[in-house]
Amino acid sequence: MTGKTPAKSSGKTTRTLGVAVLGTGRIGGSYIDVVNKIKGAEVVVVAEPREEQVAPLKKKHPGIEFVADYKEALAMPEVDFIIGTLPHWLHKKAAIDAAKAGKHIYIEKPMAVTLAECDEMLAAAKKAGVKLMTAHTQRYYPAVAKAKAVIDSGDLGNLVMVYDYWHKPYQPETRPKWMLDRKLGGGMGQMDGTHQLDRTLWIAGNDVYSVSAKVGSITHPELPCDDTGMLFLRFKSGIAATLARFAWDKGATEYGADYFLTKGMVRMRIAYGRGQGQATGVWIGDTPQGTWKEIPCDNNDNSLVDEVQAFVDSLRRGDADTPVPQMHGRNVMEILEASETSQETGREVIIKK
Repeated sequence: MTGKTPAKSSGKTTRTLGVAVLGTGRIGGSYIDVVNKIKGAEVVVVAEPREEQVAPLKKKHPGIEFVADYKEALAMPEVDFIIGTLPHWLHKKAAIDAAKAGKHIYIEKPMAVTLAECDEMLAAAKKAGVKLMTAHTQRYYPAVAKAKAVIDSGDLGNLVMVYDYWHKPYQPETRPKWMLDRKLGGGMGQMDGTHQLDRTLWIAGNDVYSVSAKVGSITHPELPCDDTGMLFLRFKSGIAATLARFAWDKGATEYGADYFLTKGMVRMRIAYGRGQGQATGVWIGDTPQGTWKEIPCDNNDNSLVDEVQAFVDSLRRGDADTPVPQMHGRNVMEILEASETSQETGREVIIKK
């Protein structure tokens, strides 16, 4: 069992941190196994009201306490931080409750449903003296990290343009109802667009100046959420980026990004679904012949483990900020919201900073 005092953001600690997992939805239960693989933390309690969800987990993990109400978990002094894997519309309340209880917060992306909610969450964390990190996991994918490393090396010159895309089947019949309602945090912008924005900001820089977008329910017009989006971002640095997402009923899967630099190009792909020719890797084009050359890349994906380990390490060191900066989840939501405003007004939206 862990110590009794939450590890506040100001100091170092060498003790094992206690973890409360809030929710066991599409990914929540797997976080028990994730934490079991890292150093410096252990799962103390899991909060989930649905007995059918936790019954198999109780058998698998007899040493972990299970509660129906997450406030019971927040009241436990041996809990240092929470891993929030709740539906998007519950992120704000759970994060603020955790902050008031003195617990650090690791929340699944997106940070919240609206920019205003993000600001409330950050204010609560700051007031309580705890850290709040949005789990934008894809920057821990080996292929994404390799693409960034190649670009950052400067060997291909300066980054000029980005084209990031994710085309996939929607399959609304397989999703919970809240994932099909924008007001509750549903839609492809919240689910996949936030991944694309995270990758793009991490690689191209967090200085987006303006957003123009086409967003809508094109392939599934009966749903109160988006299935399609095309965003054009202008950066203060001069970089331009296009982000395309398309959730089809009939189509083909494509997932990755192309990066255009002054002395070459970088292609990053992530295998997704059962489509023909799916492959994960990074390639560069740096010759006059116009051919691609594959760059060696370790495609063993331990992204969840790596991200949680990085968060735990930062807490134990007493870092001033989290591995994914605390403001990053807010910045992603600001651009996503600006894209929706651009769709509504038909105008370019300026990001005020």
